[in-house]
Amino acid sequence: MSTRILGVHAGPDASACLLVNNRLVASVARERLTRRKHDGGEPLECVDALLAAAGLKAGDIDLVVRCGRAAAPSPAAYEAIGFARVQTTRRHHLLHAYAASVMAPPGRALVMVVDGQGCSPEDNGFQGRDAALREVESVYLHEQGRLTELDKIYRPLAAGPGGSGVAIDSLGEAYAAVSRRVFGSSQAAGKLMALAALATGAQRLPEPLLYGPDTPFALNPDWLACLAPSPQPLGWQAPRAADLAAGVQRSLEGYMAWRTRELARRHQCSQLLLGGGVALNCKNNGLLANAGWLSRVDIFPAAGNDGLAVGAAVMALREIFGDHRPLQYQVSQGPCVIEQVIEQADRQTLQHAADALAQRLAQGRVVGVVQGGSEFGPRALGYRSILSAATDLAFKTRINEQIKRREPFRPFGGIVLVSRLAQLTPDRLAGPHMLSAARMNEPARASYPALAHLDGTVRLQLVEEDGGLLHRVLQAYEALTGRVALINTSFNACDEPIVETLAQARACAAAIGLDHLYAQGHLENLRP
Repeated sequence: MSTRILGVHAGPDASACLLVNNRLVASVARERLTRRKHDGGEPLECVDALLAAAGLKAGDIDLVVRCGRAAAPSPAAYEAIGFARVQTTRRHHLLHAYAASVMAPPGRALVMVVDGQGCSPEDNGFQGRDAALREVESVYLHEQGRLTELDKIYRPLAAGPGGSGVAIDSLGEAYAAVSRRVFGSSQAAGKLMALAALATGAQRLPEPLLYGPDTPFALNPDWLACLAPSPQPLGWQAPRAADLAAGVQRSLEGYMAWRTRELARRHQCSQLLLGGGVALNCKNNGLLANAGWLSRVDIFPAAGNDGLAVGAAVMALREIFGDHRPLQYQVSQGPCVIEQVIEQADRQTLQHAADALAQRLAQGRVVGVVQGGSEFGPRALGYRSILSAATDLAFKTRINEQIKRREPFRPFGGIVLVSRLAQLTPDRLAGPHMLSAARMNEPARASYPALAHLDGTVRLQLVEEDGGLLHRVLQAYEALTGRVALINTSFNACDEPIVETLAQARACAAAIGLDHLYAQGHLENLRP
């Protein structure tokens, strides 16, 4: 008998996932279906799509686990459409940890969850504790499919800078506060991380941002005073903006280095899994991956709140059904599988298609790629991607200015075969899923200037030599050009979610001016 569990996250970045036995079958964020970035609420569209893709009905599901921060999460919406067994939970950091455990290596591994804020002590089962407290950091030990809590830090909610909103002593909230001050949005952490490379150090900032390690976990109020609300955000070109970005980035890196070294020493464990929003900080992840006290660092691709649906399903599998087998996971997770809507007669052989795609890339063309189910999380990993050569800065300029229509300082991720990684960097990576910044060596920076960020780093996706499309494209491209890496960026227009369906891909490709569209074996010419 199969165990079928539906994990549902009903907060910001809502999502759902289907877990069958120990295999993560499919996952999707609500924004991919509604086309509203960071869409929240009940992801019933996701539930419908997952069931339809799997050929299941509500009555076939053994358990729905719903998580969210609503005051009184209710199973009623799910019971009304035929689900027989529904449970709710608000254990925010525990679910992040279970999601992170999807990437668990053999043996013991520390799991560190760091974000803006999680749930209260009462949500974690401690009655009578201060209701204003929220978890801001949690540490667990993962071993043989089981999580054991090792440490947890709670901090009180307080009024935000200038009396607006709420603030809390946490790395995630500090980063969000700087993001709001510079870009006017808490959701611009990735931009802020990139902007830090432009810092000159000319602007004096209070130090430190974060008190510690010999004082209570707290943010420096003088630092926060720099972030008092303003009618308008600074904007990235303001003289102070890059220095603010660099200040918060430097503080985050310093704290995480000290904390992970202390945890590795205390628990005699050198393998680390990261979860929560801070786990999406590629620069920090790359530094940790090359820290002498850690032998391995990995991150689940949906480390943010969208991954909570996976965490809920895995928690149920472990704690309710008692299944502790290693989890099976593939990058292609979305329910809208492109191969189901491409006519068989239109397909070329995979190698023929890869050769044709590599030829276009060698000619300097920019190609959209949609195949299989979409990725789960913020990174495009070859299933909903835009590919380009990286051998000239002109490629970066064209994609930033004309295609993505975004700030010129923002870097692009790249793809490279595992066997060619050493040609680009001496560094180890924090997993293969483009969540780690690595230092490019000088020859690589000269050969691939469109991949190198201003600080000399690059975010890389490692491609296995598995016979898949990306593997074949990289091989064919190297045979044509002698170059081993390509730009890989997400397939979306400015301020839109990544495309999910073939219709969305075609509309987006035309709107943003791609040269070609590859869709499951069929290469379409969009521009002469």
